[in-house]
Amino acid sequence: MDAAGTAMIDDQELAQRLRAAGLKATRARLLVLEVLQETGPHLSTDELVEALDARGTPLPRGSVYNVVGALATHGLMMVTDIGPGRALYELAERWHHHFVCRTCGRIEDVECVVGQSPCLDPGQVDGEVDEAQVIFRGICTKCRD
Repeated sequence: MDAAGTAMIDDQELAQRLRAAGLKATRARLLVLEVLQETGPHLSTDELVEALDARGTPLPRGSVYNVVGALATHGLMMVTDIGPGRALYELAERWHHHFVCRTCGRIEDVECVVGQSPCLDPGQVDGEVDEAQVIFRGICTKCRD
């Protein structure tokens, strides 16, 4: 089980997902996907590097940046949009939005009513929309009490 209590995907299935997305199943890509499974969502590149070091499978920072870029581009990883600041990443398992506490910075997943992207119609735009993210901001119950 991972940090969120969901079933872990084994390396063989992770490798199959990489290949299905048109990527080679490299050691670096598998390691980053494993860390996201084990640690949970909303990790920065620096946190991924630290987690890889802590589990005894270090990768150079530049390699981690390359991996998250490739995984996000090929739809295996989502960039967690919480507004300005460092980019955060998570596995792209289901489309959802986020609640961010203004006091403590806690990030909570919020189910998308539609369940797929894009879930909002922007009306007239000069292009094709393939993603819409909603950020809910407020004060979490723990900070409010």
